[in-house]
Amino acid sequence: VGESMYSPMQFRGYLESGAASVVQVDVARVGGITPWLKVAHLAETFNVQVCPHFLMELHVSLVAAVSNGAYVEYIPQLRAVTRTEMVLRDGHAVAPDEPGIGIDWDMDAIEDRRVA
Repeated sequence: VGESMYSPMQFRGYLESGAASVVQVDVARVGGITPWLKVAHLAETFNVQVCPHFLMELHVSLVAAVSNGAYVEYIPQLRAVTRTEMVLRDGHAVAPDEPGIGIDWDMDAIEDRRVA
């Protein structure tokens, strides 16, 4: 559950009732990195894995930061507006070691798509 949930409290209800075997929390929908981490830690208390939705470039670092992170959903929708992609090695996503959120925006490509 989770790719269309917008607050940690929504996840709590599913977890408390045992209705979630995997939490697919989306950092862009739940309100940012801090609420994402709250949901991941809440899921951990119920022994539930986190497999986030969308923004794989950002989520790969978040999944690597929590003990119950399992998978990163592969959706290459940002390919046309970024300079780099998530690194895969031997079938595993690799978190970047550079500072930042993991998305290297191509501002020229973004500007080319702007509607005036």
